[in-house]
Amino acid sequence: MLIQAGEIRKGNILEYNGALWNVTDVQEAFVGKRGKYAQIKMKNLEDGHIETQRFSTSDKLEKAYVETRKLTYLYEDTGGYVFMDPENGRQYHVDQDLLGDQKDFLAYNMELDLDFYQDKTVGVHMPPSVALEVTKAEPAVKGNTATSVTKTVELETGASIKVPGHISKGDRVRVDTRSREFLGRE
Repeated sequence: MLIQAGEIRKGNILEYNGALWNVTDVQEAFVGKRGKYAQIKMKNLEDGHIETQRFSTSDKLEKAYVETRKLTYLYEDTGGYVFMDPENGRQYHVDQDLLGDQKDFLAYNMELDLDFYQDKTVGVHMPPSVALEVTKAEPAVKGNTATSVTKTVELETGASIKVPGHISKGDRVRVDTRSREFLGRE
């Protein structure tokens, strides 16, 4: 499917120069008489190479047809993660690089949307926030619970975040997966 460069957004998968590319950033600018252009930063899904290309907003690029499926996270495997389709029980291995820093919030039995191109995983969509249990936390210091003192705690996934001083081991907290910020207690 052809799409104009001005309509390309972050997260789109493009077929460009015989390879699949994941768009990681799009910036539009206006250059005098030449008109408007889109500067697209993209990552090659085969070798991880990152490239920035400049296109006129009216240039047409091939957008790859991507199918999205809801899968359940099962376990971590060597070099990646294993997800299962709850409808048919089929398991999919997802490369570690595809998740990036989002792996810090990947809890067992979590349902995620995964993008597939010709039955190959090309994208993982983490929800904007997740609820996780605190597994390690220093006890609150008397007098610090009424102020905005923060401390670092460890979550069930192994990730560390800053939380208010009153949060203790065993509490379930909501975390923003994009900014790694504490959002509240569950």
